[in-house]
Amino acid sequence: MPFSILINKVRSSIEYMKNGAKYMTEPFEETSPFKKHEGSFLDRTKIIAGDDGLARIADSKVAVYGLGGVGAACALDLVRAGVGYLHVVDYDIVEYSNLNRLAFGYNRYVGLAKTEAFSQAAKEINPAIQIMSVRSFFSAEAASQIIARECDFHADCIDSIMPKVILIASLYRERSAFISSMGTAGRIRPESIKLGKMQEVKGCALARAVRLRLGKMEIPLDFPVVWSDEPPTKPIVQETKRIIQGSMPFVPQTAGHMMASWIIRRILQKDAP
Repeated sequence: MPFSILINKVRSSIEYMKNGAKYMTEPFEETSPFKKHEGSFLDRTKIIAGDDGLARIADSKVAVYGLGGVGAACALDLVRAGVGYLHVVDYDIVEYSNLNRLAFGYNRYVGLAKTEAFSQAAKEINPAIQIMSVRSFFSAEAASQIIARECDFHADCIDSIMPKVILIASLYRERSAFISSMGTAGRIRPESIKLGKMQEVKGCALARAVRLRLGKMEIPLDFPVVWSDEPPTKPIVQETKRIIQGSMPFVPQTAGHMMASWIIRRILQKDAP
């Protein structure tokens, strides 16, 4: 190596060490995109809702029954919108098979009760939110205890037929403000999701089964629902005869978004069917 090049390398090394020591002892300006800024997660919501609207949302109490693909999206939307109190009910734990559609579906939550996983995710968005989480399976026997009567609005995101029927019937008889989701499994087209009255639903096997049972209970079908008329992919049947429904995130989460939007519009007294 020529002597002149060697001298230049030595000089560069000395200069680097000097600057390195300087960098270690002197503060430097933070330019990270993750630098904390003043403001609130509700700054953009305020533009739409206004101060009065934000206050109404914060003062509202909402219950979400079922934290699957639909319910998780609905519940997290309500958190992001600024709802001050949420009552959530679910029995299951987060499994790896949930991660493809669960709004709070992350590896760190696998093995946790869905109610606990949701509570942790919600607190990351709004540490001040009040959450009543109930890990319980909704059944006829437990209906009167599980319904959150302190709440102003209710979202039925249950996918089991009889618990769903019992919840809808109970909410209807108590004249509670609620919205219900029908079948979303086995579907891939979010543009096929609709919002309307239960009596308008077509092309949904779950709605057909629920409607039949509600008819026997003399429950009117004029309550709001979200549903899809997309023909679902057939489920698989395991050797144990357990039926496994296919799923992707698009349709369940879209249904959850629409339910949360319906609730927020009702709170803000904007048009909602």
